[in-house]
Amino acid sequence: MTRQQKIVITSGVIALVIIIAAATYSLTSSTKSASPTSTTTTTSTTSTTTTSPTTTIPPVTAPAGTPLPSGFEPESASFVSPSVGFVLGISYCAGTPCLTIARTQDGGKTWLAIPAPNIPLGQGPTLTSDATAVSRIRFVNILDGYLFGPNLYATYDGGATWHKVTLPGAPSSYGVTSLETNGKTTYLIAGNPNTAVPGADLLYLSPANQDSFTEQSQPTFAAGWQPRLITNPYGTVVAANDNKGDLFFQATGTTTWSQLNPDCLNGIPTNPSIALASPVSGSSVPQLVLACGGDAGAGTQQKTIVKSTDLSTFTTAPSQPPLGGILNGIASPNGSTIAVSASSGATFLYVSSNGGSSWQTVINEASFGGAPIHDLGFTTNTQGFAVEGDARQAGTVSSKFIMTHDAGLSWQTVTF
Repeated sequence: MTRQQKIVITSGVIALVIIIAAATYSLTSSTKSASPTSTTTTTSTTSTTTTSPTTTIPPVTAPAGTPLPSGFEPESASFVSPSVGFVLGISYCAGTPCLTIARTQDGGKTWLAIPAPNIPLGQGPTLTSDATAVSRIRFVNILDGYLFGPNLYATYDGGATWHKVTLPGAPSSYGVTSLETNGKTTYLIAGNPNTAVPGADLLYLSPANQDSFTEQSQPTFAAGWQPRLITNPYGTVVAANDNKGDLFFQATGTTTWSQLNPDCLNGIPTNPSIALASPVSGSSVPQLVLACGGDAGAGTQQKTIVKSTDLSTFTTAPSQPPLGGILNGIASPNGSTIAVSASSGATFLYVSSNGGSSWQTVINEASFGGAPIHDLGFTTNTQGFAVEGDARQAGTVSSKFIMTHDAGLSWQTVTF
């Protein structure tokens, strides 16, 4: 399996995570003010109260947005609520290719451009040779967001300004290969994107509305593991690429990691795609849904769905997705709806509406030569999104942004 085929799409989880964040932050502004303070002085005969003057910091508001430049091609997507979402891509600005960020505030019906840094667009954190480029977008709310893969930029004013983020202790050759946020904490993996010269990857954490990333001592990863992140409001998983698909789980609000070993496909090398879904009734831990890929050949691959509702007992789904395509992603909002993406010669998307008891092929097309689907995710149990293809250059129609409103049974191309 190639490095490209190992890319895992987890934005479904991201989208559900960010709904929580959107409830915390206003969708139109974030106001920071100093409240009045009162001082009471008591004497033997009188009591007086004085109030200090109020100091108000002007509210931080997201940019109003401008019409999108011509030739917009999408590369990555992030939704913070069912209404507010962002798509990273490339356009023509005065005849010159430029990084472009499109924002919607009505669930994808209309889009406007917000400012983007003057840096190149890449094609995936581990596929981009240009260390100055970014290829993925993740927002916490309408104001706080990141561009990464392998470069790292952050904004805290809705994209009005962006600044480059430097990771303390990371070698100069390292870039950000995975980044996810659950609305409270942002997790990222830093590693060497050059697979010919692998290094031990590093895990960093930061409060979600800051870029004060600190390196974590646990868990640790051997060189070449290519770990990646999956998170939702209930917990975070680091998936390590070894023969058994070892996983490390941290419950939200805790600082410890526990190792999980689902023994995906009984130890066959798999590099599973992983989704975190909402807990079952009465539980506080997220459901874990894995798509394990067996030996591949001639554009096909065995795909086995493994599920856990308690992070300790793993069971195989009653039926499995079709063989067509090499596994590259999974998303599941609730453990019942499961979407699995694959590609090889054509692009495939398989959906189960009953927890893996049966499957439908909802996408089977060769429009982009079998380019993968990525940033596959759900913002609700019925609304989902994904990017199909890779934005090679502005106006080339080598990618598209798609959405579903019926739990993945049908998908429509979004017109920007």
